[in-house]
Amino acid sequence: MKISAQHVFKSKAQPKQGHLLLADPHLTEAFFERAVILLVAHDQSESFGLVLNHKSELVLSDLFEHIELDLPIFNGGPVAPEQLFYLHRFAGIDGASQVTENLFFGGDWKEVLMRAHLLPKPQEHLRLFAGYAGWGPEQLVDELKERSWICTADFNDKALLKEGPAQLWKTSMLQQGPELALFAHFPLNVSDN
Repeated sequence: MKISAQHVFKSKAQPKQGHLLLADPHLTEAFFERAVILLVAHDQSESFGLVLNHKSELVLSDLFEHIELDLPIFNGGPVAPEQLFYLHRFAGIDGASQVTENLFFGGDWKEVLMRAHLLPKPQEHLRLFAGYAGWGPEQLVDELKERSWICTADFNDKALLKEGPAQLWKTSMLQQGPELALFAHFPLNVSDN
């Protein structure tokens, strides 16, 4: 029996655009180990999310030599890893869709880059992803029933891009209150305990 089934590792909310998915501490799939996923879109036919905290070795200038921003590229998920997706904090970008009150997805690439280039800490306003996490009809709902994820709206969307990726899962778990905070301290490897 999974430890999470014995305790309270269960969702506080139903999946919805703008909610976070926090991985079960024992989930060991490479793309999803200690993953924090922002649901960019969710409906009955599919779910689309971006893994916010798995940084790759690549930076933007590795892909585009003419762009002088050394922003890290994150592994957004196992689907379409050859495609670049982006999440940002810039309101009013042509073609961007609003995901949360303070986070936007996509939109005019040149305008996003121009705004990021003017900032002293562009990585706190723009995050780039190779690939995305996707689920078919009812797949995410089934995974939530299995307690592979916690779905929550309890997070500060202004801080998501500012938090260090290595600490984001733990910080997000701690924000869920005392019942779930104990999971934030689980070691990656049980033998390390």
